[in-house]
Amino acid sequence: MGYTIVGEQIQKFRKEKALTQRELGERIGVSGSAVSQWESGGTPDISLLPALSDVLGVTVDALFGRTGAAREDMAQAVEGYIDSLPEDRRWGEMVSLVHSAIVSGCMGKNGEIVNIGSRDFEETYLSPEGVITAISTGGRSFLSVIHNGENEADDLLSCDEKVCRLFAALSEPHALALLVRLYREPPKFHTAGALALLMGMAREELQEILAEFTRLRLTEELSLETEEGSVKAYKVNLTGATVPFLAAARLVAGPTAEVRLVLDKRSPEEAATTEKEE
Repeated sequence: MGYTIVGEQIQKFRKEKALTQRELGERIGVSGSAVSQWESGGTPDISLLPALSDVLGVTVDALFGRTGAAREDMAQAVEGYIDSLPEDRRWGEMVSLVHSAIVSGCMGKNGEIVNIGSRDFEETYLSPEGVITAISTGGRSFLSVIHNGENEADDLLSCDEKVCRLFAALSEPHALALLVRLYREPPKFHTAGALALLMGMAREELQEILAEFTRLRLTEELSLETEEGSVKAYKVNLTGATVPFLAAARLVAGPTAEVRLVLDKRSPEEAATTEKEE
């Protein structure tokens, strides 16, 4: 779906309501030039969709050309919205969407809605069902959802030894820099000697780090037979979890968001139990 469909639908429904671009903009709190930009191929911010829907008298689905869709089919509506955006806006809008869900879910219709204003924010939503975190700061977006189901909780609490080994491995000199270097390059096998030259490290030191990385499954090891004998080569293990882990660690160590919000929906008893466990 091309992202111009939203602008086309806004223009169509605006004209049906006999509204000028300026009049529509005034009713939803934006300028007439912003409406003009949408109708020329742009896309409104996700937070404006409910207001647009109300003013134009249509469903949000209709703004995406999906007039036959059921209102409760939100998964498809969100998918259609994200797909309608230019690629460079999608991550920011996904974080904004989670922000909207956190605020509405915690505050309710009668609660005070926090106006973030800019995209630079950090929010955590605590509930008996789980924890949701949405962060957008310094051009970085991060989303995390942890469900407090029985299996998930057991998994988190049963991996202390592995987690401690991981932190210990990354705390070794040059270890974190090596891992980041491996992720920044296209995945390919390197010998320990080649990596030592790239990193400016002693080969023996780097070999020890790689051995521990391999035991922790951060890297893959391959034995190559050459004319000089067997040589080991290493490649980063693209598990998909390492990069989010490093991003989360950086945010924990030094978050820079101007707005930080923790919304706790747990009962005092549940919160006290969690604090005792921690």
